[in-house]
Amino acid sequence: MLAAPRRVGGLCMLMVLAYMFLGSFSVVPPGKNPVDLAPAIDPTYYLHRTLPQTPIPVPFGLRMNTTAPPSGQTETTLQFNKGTNYYWYSDLLTPGCAASGTWTFYVWADTATTLSTLDVRLDLTSSSGGNIRSIGAFIGNTINALTPTLYTISIAGSGIGLQTNDRFRLTLLPEGGGANDSHMNIIYDGYGSETVGSETRLSTTVSFTNCSLNLRVRNWSLTDTIPGALVYKDSQIQVSSSNGWANWTSVGGIVQIKVQYFGYWVNGTFPVTLDSNKTLDIRANIYNITVTVRPANQEGVLQSVNVTAYNSTQYGSSSKIATGITDANGRVSFQDVPNGTMFFASYAKLDYSILISESSQTVSSNGQSISLIADQNAGTTTLPWEVFFIASFVLAPKPTTPDIAAKRKTET
Repeated sequence: MLAAPRRVGGLCMLMVLAYMFLGSFSVVPPGKNPVDLAPAIDPTYYLHRTLPQTPIPVPFGLRMNTTAPPSGQTETTLQFNKGTNYYWYSDLLTPGCAASGTWTFYVWADTATTLSTLDVRLDLTSSSGGNIRSIGAFIGNTINALTPTLYTISIAGSGIGLQTNDRFRLTLLPEGGGANDSHMNIIYDGYGSETVGSETRLSTTVSFTNCSLNLRVRNWSLTDTIPGALVYKDSQIQVSSSNGWANWTSVGGIVQIKVQYFGYWVNGTFPVTLDSNKTLDIRANIYNITVTVRPANQEGVLQSVNVTAYNSTQYGSSSKIATGITDANGRVSFQDVPNGTMFFASYAKLDYSILISESSQTVSSNGQSISLIADQNAGTTTLPWEVFFIASFVLAPKPTTPDIAAKRKTET
């Protein structure tokens, strides 16, 4: 622990303990990048006899969703006329990335005489049924049973991005002409011929959370990437890498992003819609500032002063944000410090042994200038020399150690 004013000691220890306690619940160890742990659900869409889910306008057709028919509900039969399309629409979907893979349509069906041919198509549409994007199709499945029979139809589906308020659309088309009957029957939405677990339904093992999310934390001027920041995706946290990246795979939906740096929130929470792979720069409130150290009478400046900025909730080496030595003009530049109120201290020696000023100040803009006023009796420490002004020159005793006391000169 570095030298610090005694009056902050008790508060600092309390803050450290609170930080350690809370941190154990939310912070991942450096270098450990968590992944989404929740398994993706393989959806099954059951065909129903009701209208599609609102909002209005709803597309023309019937509803399918992931709710199975009530166990006591009697199934219904829908007679298909040849050459007519019949539609079922899913409820509104969460954004995501669907990988390519197999969709399986299980259908209880029969035909009036000897032969019907069923075409099955699967598309993605907007909420109203427009903006149609094909996923896959199976053309020409023969239905030749005279009593309700379970048919299994496999559809090779392509990968596709799911946008906000999209729907899946299942299209069933009984082909007309030739040897096809004038109609066929579909049995669904209940139990009789159907049995629990083998209903008329559409199932897939395709994951809808197949997107990647790549976030890079940068400073306000976009000149630097920021390592060591805590990047939140909802409740998950990653520590940004040496080049500022935090990366997730197998994600979908709408996620909330925020960034914490040295304990400060450096950007507001913002949503990212994962309907495709996303790579984004986060322009954080992380600034470059200049600190000037002046003597107590504010006449001139102090050279060779060790200036250090600390996190306001801690005071020690682990909470050090930036440190540097004032130049001939009494200034030191700090790069990439977070916005917020932090604790600035200046020392007469490089080993932090002689505190000559302390000040809590708020950093709120890029390029901001901060002034520190050196008090020769800061805390309980008395500087081991006296400084005199004679014209524009500074007189001081000969230093006795390599870590020389701060020199004073007029500001230029």
